[in-house]
Amino acid sequence: MKKLLAFILCLGSVLAFSQVKETESPPFESHSTDTHASEEPKQAEYPRGINVFMREVSQKINIKRIRGTGQVRANAKFSVNAQGEIEKISITGSNETMNKEVERVMKSMKTKWTPGEYKGSPVEIWYTLPFIVNFDN
Repeated sequence: MKKLLAFILCLGSVLAFSQVKETESPPFESHSTDTHASEEPKQAEYPRGINVFMREVSQKINIKRIRGTGQVRANAKFSVNAQGEIEKISITGSNETMNKEVERVMKSMKTKWTPGEYKGSPVEIWYTLPFIVNFDN
């Protein structure tokens, strides 16, 4: 009986002293009034918006330079550098004449963008824009 009582006491003390004491975490403080720069990148902006940019590019495309039938597609991938200039232009699509024309127009765009920012510093931002031309048969 003494052995059983000693065993129960030992087991009870192990269970009692092995409990994890939970500490209360400090309340969450909002740092929205801090003067630190935002961690989220800010996109580069074309003067008067991206829709104006797309309109200006599409107006400069010379349809007579593109050979094709039906619907012709191309995707333009480019970066806006820290100075607000378009660079690193890459055009993909199955119609070579469309690709060359979109690339020609993209290179001709000289209006500077407002550069993107990350942590308060200007950075390079990438864009991908689709282009579609419909040819009537």
